Amino acid sequence: MIRVEESVEINRPVEEVFSYTSNPENFPQWAATVKEVRQDAPERGPLREGGRFTATQKALGRSFEAPFEIIDYEPNRRYAQRGTEEHPVAVTMVFAYESLSSDGTRFRPRIEAEPGGCFGLVGPVLERVIRRQIRTNLETLKALLEGREEVLDR
Repeated sequence: MIRVEESVEINRPVEEVFSYTSNPENFPQWAATVKEVRQDAPERGPLREGGRFTATQKALGRSFEAPFEIIDYEPNRRYAQRGTEEHPVAVTMVFAYESLSSDGTRFRPRIEAEPGGCFGLVGPVLERVIRRQIRTNLETLKALLEGREEVLDR
């Protein structure tokens, strides 16, 4: 089992950070492995608990479709999604949000994965790659939400 948790403080109100990061359609702007996101069932407005989407991802030199279901949606506190049975890796992502006294937000993503098949053979390497990628994603997200002009090259 792989479990990676990181955090970043973003100088934006928790409502803004939650709204942006809990919308899968924004993932390609800050999550480097996500190239495209589409809702699996036409819905009006943002996806909520029970909603499904598919992310086109590229990782470890491979492109693949990764279907997800939103399993928790508590505004400004928690957002979680897990790969559906069609996902190539059993994975759950949980985003936790904490409002800071400085009108900022501590954003804490956690990924839990049970790599099987060819991914199972590279578990320890995969964990290091995921940890490094999350750090890069968080730096990109912070720069993006704080309005910096130089969004990091992913």
